[in-house]
Amino acid sequence: MFKKYDQNQQFLLPVRLDSFVPEDHIARIINDIIDAVDITAIESTYSENGSPAYHPRLMLKILLYGYMINIRSSRDIHKMLTTDTVFMYLTAMQYPDFRTICRFRSTHIDSIKEIFAQVVTLCKELGMLGDGKVSLDGTKIKANASVRQSKDEKALNKEIAKIHKEIDKILDESIEIDEEEDEKYGDLTPYEMPKELVNKTKRLEKIEAAKKKLEEEKLTKINVTDNDARIMKHKGGNKKPSYNGQVAVDDKEQVIVAADLVVDENDVHQLDPMILHIWATMGYKPTILLADAGYFSYDNLELLKRMGIDAYIPDNFFKVEERGKSKWFRKSIFKFDE
Repeated sequence: MFKKYDQNQQFLLPVRLDSFVPEDHIARIINDIIDAVDITAIESTYSENGSPAYHPRLMLKILLYGYMINIRSSRDIHKMLTTDTVFMYLTAMQYPDFRTICRFRSTHIDSIKEIFAQVVTLCKELGMLGDGKVSLDGTKIKANASVRQSKDEKALNKEIAKIHKEIDKILDESIEIDEEEDEKYGDLTPYEMPKELVNKTKRLEKIEAAKKKLEEEKLTKINVTDNDARIMKHKGGNKKPSYNGQVAVDDKEQVIVAADLVVDENDVHQLDPMILHIWATMGYKPTILLADAGYFSYDNLELLKRMGIDAYIPDNFFKVEERGKSKWFRKSIFKFDE
């Protein structure tokens, strides 16, 4: 015998959203914390005119909870809004699309960092932080740009010349147009530019801005779509325009105590600034630091020693030196059964 179930069954009485979330769930803490922090810096950027916007506290809740469960993509967060009851609880079943989420994050990134520091302080007061044991890691985050749009100075100059030529052609054609050919451009007034010319002009502005940044920062290549992104190697050896996301997590309740987004591909250069970031956010330096081999260098070991931090970081150099020396686990000593 089986229990009956009917997916079309209607509720006799309305269901409370928070009934789907256990009392001790971390989302409830995030909900209460975001309701308590000061978000004046974000609220002041909104206008009373126009269509009502999604509440900034709602947006902050889904971003912070997403970070907590390792969901960072705006598209992935949007998907969870329609499939995950915890996200539905945090948004009261409102569904901002991925562009709204992405735009909110990028527009208010500086304010979000300040609010993040407030959140960590509240977590500390709630006893959610441990005795200073912190894990540090970095991950490559692909930029919203194609690797084909990463160009060196020679390629940028070539494209600038090409676009100038196309603009001249469009202008020449526009001059020759008489009243009978208005249909070609629609209801064009003397004060409007043809759409093709607007697009070419915007593209030219982007490329010239990219070229200027290339020269100022002495880079070998720059991405035209996203000037800040840098080409980084991902797993599998693929190279893509990317950012390097740095995250430090407290050991006790997995609270993120520091986060940053950098354009340096190597984690080894991020240890010092991330420790200072952790220290500033938590109010005290970490006592134990766990990190992967990407952070290993003798300079970093000296730094950790001077700061009195007990660190556990694999030594990649030793691993390379010792590779092949042991005879115990070489594949040649194992028999392969076909």
